[in-house]
Amino acid sequence: MSPAPKRRPAAATPRLFDVRLPPLRLVRGGTVEPHVARGFWWGPETDLPGLAARTHALDEAQLQSAQAQEPVHRTGFPGLLQPVGAPELDDSVPTVLLVHALTGDARVGGPGGWWEPLIGPGKALDPSSVRVLCFANLGSCYGSTGPLDAGFPEGAELTPWDIARALLLAVEALGLERLALVAGGSLGGMVALCIGAFGGPRVERLLPLVTAAAASPWVVAWNHVQRAILQLDPGWPDDVGRGLEVARQAAMLTYRAEPGLEAKQGRRTPSEPGFALPYRVQGWLEHQGQKLRRRFDARAYLQQATAMDHHDLEDAPPGAGHISASSLVVDVDTDQLFTPAQVEALARRLRARGAHVERATLRSLHGHDAFLLEWDALTALFKRALSLPAGGRDF
Repeated sequence: MSPAPKRRPAAATPRLFDVRLPPLRLVRGGTVEPHVARGFWWGPETDLPGLAARTHALDEAQLQSAQAQEPVHRTGFPGLLQPVGAPELDDSVPTVLLVHALTGDARVGGPGGWWEPLIGPGKALDPSSVRVLCFANLGSCYGSTGPLDAGFPEGAELTPWDIARALLLAVEALGLERLALVAGGSLGGMVALCIGAFGGPRVERLLPLVTAAAASPWVVAWNHVQRAILQLDPGWPDDVGRGLEVARQAAMLTYRAEPGLEAKQGRRTPSEPGFALPYRVQGWLEHQGQKLRRRFDARAYLQQATAMDHHDLEDAPPGAGHISASSLVVDVDTDQLFTPAQVEALARRLRARGAHVERATLRSLHGHDAFLLEWDALTALFKRALSLPAGGRDF
């Protein structure tokens, strides 16, 4: 078991920032240039001078906003790729890198953060003990370079390997070498695994939640249906409205399980307020679709879904090796998108290549999305993952 991290005075609030990265050649063709990543940080106060020297800080209003989508095709970006003489971030502080899922963003903690109950003073990821980082995925629409920006190559198709390399470049731009833990669910879990393969001895632990070694035909099929819905919208590709709503509704049916829908959206429960529909589940689906339409772009949705389709650890690009990090591999017992059997197969694959692997099952009525809902169980899983023996050996 790893010793408890040393406690240090933590920053009172998290920070949101942009960081300029080197050009990135994509696995399936094209180069991202200029290349910018939007990041979230919460950690010890001693990091602040180094963070200020290496990044472009965003203001508090943007951190609180649910739509922190400043375009990245700017000119005169402040800061160098490798600032000369910049203060260092303290290497003795364990770094935890969190990777968001399909439509997430960098704001993993703080007010409105998608894992807010897990991050902060006295929580599973306490910024007085660990440094928490999260970056908006390459190809999304929340500040990292994506299909709405001039630096994103036309016709590109992302893979999780590309997103993983972009995240590692962002970590390196902060002057950090080792990652104590990389964690993510769904697409985020795919990317976390790829970071483990690229990072080698620099990655000590992994917490892949509700993911697999490769995207199954079931996952690819549902993404194909959503892609078709988006492209049938009369406004494709610049102004997709109803198509994005319906694609999200289809996705929500794979993210949730029938027992949870029965409990929350029961047949005899009135419809959602504002929707003249006979059944609550119909209003709930409309609400989910409209929420995504207000905050996301269909082209970014397509890129993230395409990255999921291309996920396959056996189809590794040059530079990726065996995953040597210790891993806590987690399934949800009611998940119909990444089944417990697929998650178990991932664990066997990692063990077969010599890694230390432990297994856990998150029990929930809610299916795949339990990794965004079951806070008590997730708190215990993160504490367990941080206590794994440090891996990262060369093979």
